[in-house]
Amino acid sequence: MSVEAINNQPKQSALMAVLASFWFEFRQNRGAFYGLIFMGILLMCAFLADFISPYSPIEQYRDALKLPPVWVDGGTWAHIFGTDALGRDMLSRMIYGSRFSFYIGVIVICICLTVGVMLGLVAAFNKGFIENCIMRLMDIILAFPSLLMALALVAILGPSLLNAMIAIAVVYIPHFVRLTRAQALSELGKDYVSSSKTMGASRARLMFINVLPNCMAPLIVQATMSFSSAILDAAALGFLGMGAQAPTPEWGTMLADARQYIQSDPWMMGIPGLAILFTVLSINLIGDGLRDALDPKMKTSKT
Repeated sequence: MSVEAINNQPKQSALMAVLASFWFEFRQNRGAFYGLIFMGILLMCAFLADFISPYSPIEQYRDALKLPPVWVDGGTWAHIFGTDALGRDMLSRMIYGSRFSFYIGVIVICICLTVGVMLGLVAAFNKGFIENCIMRLMDIILAFPSLLMALALVAILGPSLLNAMIAIAVVYIPHFVRLTRAQALSELGKDYVSSSKTMGASRARLMFINVLPNCMAPLIVQATMSFSSAILDAAALGFLGMGAQAPTPEWGTMLADARQYIQSDPWMMGIPGLAILFTVLSINLIGDGLRDALDPKMKTSKT
């Protein structure tokens, strides 16, 4: 065994111990654990949609319009969740809709983390004019109701799924900027940062190597919570006709298409509505579990 491999063993053991401790703390939260299982199943459906979906999400069956689900009188196993007003299979559209939900959440969070963390670090390390400009701009964005501002941005950019994701990301960026700045300011006063400055560390190294890794725990929790909010807001924009456009099988758009049948065929709105409900609930429960596992104060309060 080489000397380098011997030196890496303690690091690997420490990492495994940290991961084991994190998993133990996370698993104590039963809601978070069950939410993780549900999201795992949903993630598998999203990745394997092309293989497990019984039909194309946009194919229309004119001889099977508004079929009820299989558990309702008149339902058939050929269309387990029934069909919509155009004869499209609801199960297939729900499976492909999970892919769009994850796509929306991932894109929005990537934009928020990239832009929000950069602006937050710049504000923390540049006190004075630059900090004031960044934070006042964030305050202006936060002054508007989030959904109203997202609607205004989509109205300017044009209704589409991509523009909806951009609008939602702009609305959530201030939360990441404020959180990153607050965490970075608390880290800047610690001894390890002063030692790095004394040793001649550059500002970029201080920002991304020293300070940022110690700010990640609350950012991960914030990203999880924003993930669920992004899915919910995208569904709201789709319902209002400002998000994904037909025939895209997005859950909010499916709700909008079925709203005129809420009395005659309530399951057409109930199925995508329940999917949004359980997805957002699961992600929020996972966020609670991550907060319990990553926040030392939560561990202390439990003991």
